[in-house]
Amino acid sequence: MSKKNQSFGVDLVETDGRTQVLVDNKEIGYIEKTTRGFAGYFGKQAVINQAKDEDEALQAILASFNLYQ
Repeated sequence: MSKKNQSFGVDLVETDGRTQVLVDNKEIGYIEKTTRGFAGYFGKQAVINQAKDEDEALQAILASFNLYQ
């Protein structure tokens, strides 16, 4: 992922039934499986509640990261 001539390393780590989203080895959010699909959280705030797959939830988290960094 890159932003204004900067590059960020993005990693996904499976832990305790959820997937942590790490950017440059710092957790920025996580993805959880829900009864309706997947929920994506940026920090502790939900940015998407009904993603159809993990990729859609990840894209929502990364979009939030770009807005706030």
